[in-house]
Amino acid sequence: MRHFALSLLLAVVVISIATSWLFDHLYQTFTPAQQQHTPQTQLAQLARDIHALVAATDSPHALLSNWPAQSLLQPQIVPTSAFPLPAALQTKLQANEQIQLETDQQRLFLQRLPNSADLLIIRSDQVTSRSDLAWWLTGLFYTAMMTLILIWLLPFLLRLLKLRRAAQRFGAGDLSQRLQVGSVMYLRDLERDFNHMAERIEYLVQDVKLLSGAMSHELRTPLARIRLGMDTLEESTDPDKRRHYEARINRDLDTMSALIDQLLSYARMDQSIAELQRRPLDLGQLVKQVSRTWHDMDITLKLALPEHAVQVIGDPFYLTTLLSNLLENASKYGNGQIVVTLNHSPGFCTLAVHDDGSGVPSTQQAHIFKPFVRAHADDHTHRGFGLGLALAQRIADWHQGQLEVSDSTRLGGACFTLKLPV
Repeated sequence: MRHFALSLLLAVVVISIATSWLFDHLYQTFTPAQQQHTPQTQLAQLARDIHALVAATDSPHALLSNWPAQSLLQPQIVPTSAFPLPAALQTKLQANEQIQLETDQQRLFLQRLPNSADLLIIRSDQVTSRSDLAWWLTGLFYTAMMTLILIWLLPFLLRLLKLRRAAQRFGAGDLSQRLQVGSVMYLRDLERDFNHMAERIEYLVQDVKLLSGAMSHELRTPLARIRLGMDTLEESTDPDKRRHYEARINRDLDTMSALIDQLLSYARMDQSIAELQRRPLDLGQLVKQVSRTWHDMDITLKLALPEHAVQVIGDPFYLTTLLSNLLENASKYGNGQIVVTLNHSPGFCTLAVHDDGSGVPSTQQAHIFKPFVRAHADDHTHRGFGLGLALAQRIADWHQGQLEVSDSTRLGGACFTLKLPV
């Protein structure tokens, strides 16, 4: 995280400096020379003008004796021998070039007078350079720019830091880690995706734990009966008794086979989400089609459907499976009366399946949709493994729906309510 922030700031600074240098170079290239004068170049030009003026007069000493004392440039004529210079500078003087010398307090402009052994020395107080101020202003500009960038990046970095900590805790085994979706627009989708991923992983891990624990529990009973039957078959020679135990072993094997088939079906559900054939369909017509298969059974099934079509986007096969599981649950735990209602509201529709059974205890309503969980586990008159409602819940999740259970106000039993977006 720190490397990212530092590299970003460094990149911004480097790009800014490079851009500034490029524009300055372009300015120097395309701006006329007369518009690029600095105070030093202007002083040098004034010194040349004074030299030309002194060289053109017949009495230069008289001219300089009347020179204003308050002038920025103070000219003086001295013999060349009185101002020794290195050979390279002497050569420039002989070529009538201007030489500039600089001290902390003064700047000197030297140029030889024509047809004379004298030098014209023009002294000027050192002009206060604005380069230091320019550097300070430049530094202040980049400091302000980096500060603004840091202020802009701070929410982003803080949210990324929270995401990193949540991911580390999640990887360490705390599957309950979630992110509060913040207001940073360019991280909001990432935080939502992380929460969705975390919920999905936690859901799958819970399923694995439930499946492994429940599978061992559900298989233990038929395996124990099979072992008992095999021991009895080894000890018994009575043909009738042997046929009886052989039939019991076959039933237990059928029970185990059915359990394994349901486990495989439930395990394949996660792979089937990519194969969903979503298309618009009339949910009311789907309810009518599924209800026709229940008319020949020993139950009373009533439908309360709207006259107009209720259009949803979903997979007909899986929605049929969901509704069939709800009807099967109602027929299994009810006393023969089932009512199916369908209501349409703005943005969603509500499908409810009522039965006249004993209902689902409030303490179990939050767990009834988990695999191998049955509301009346101690009631052995109803066969099943507790996977039907878990499959229905999974299908509802795939369709961005909600499946809930409550007490039925119509028949007094359980009411399973499915809400789907329209």
